[in-house]
Amino acid sequence: MECDVIIIGGGLSGLSCARELHKNGVSCFILEAGDRPGGRVKTDKVDGFLLDRGFQVLQTGYPEAQAALDYNGLDLRRFPAGVAVRWNGRFHIIADPRHHPAHFFSTAFSPIGSFKDRLGMLRLGRSVTRGSFEDIFSQPEERTIDFLHEWGFSEQFI
Repeated sequence: MECDVIIIGGGLSGLSCARELHKNGVSCFILEAGDRPGGRVKTDKVDGFLLDRGFQVLQTGYPEAQAALDYNGLDLRRFPAGVAVRWNGRFHIIADPRHHPAHFFSTAFSPIGSFKDRLGMLRLGRSVTRGSFEDIFSQPEERTIDFLHEWGFSEQFI
């Protein structure tokens, strides 16, 4: 088979790349090591339950996502912000108490990270929500690990 471009990996990025190439008349072939496309994002049906693997959150404000996806054609649903972290055999809920006051104590006294880390999450959340998308996207790109270190998060928390 002849093609102009070979794409390594059929995850979200590889599939998006193939779509753009196809729209522009460039032939391509995707090489995927797994048994299906989608990369780390996958839903399995086990005993009637849907199990999501490779947690992926769609940030609908991203211009690239808006250009590439038909939001109206997707069955998008909101879910409460926060995380359940399994640590030492138990789940610990960490959520922004400004939006989920019922989780104030579980977040404030969580064994995940330090109290300083949790205060840092509040500071970061406040900083992000005060800015516009334009403000956020005009910032220079940097590695996530560097960003988190600049904000003072501990290694354990990261």
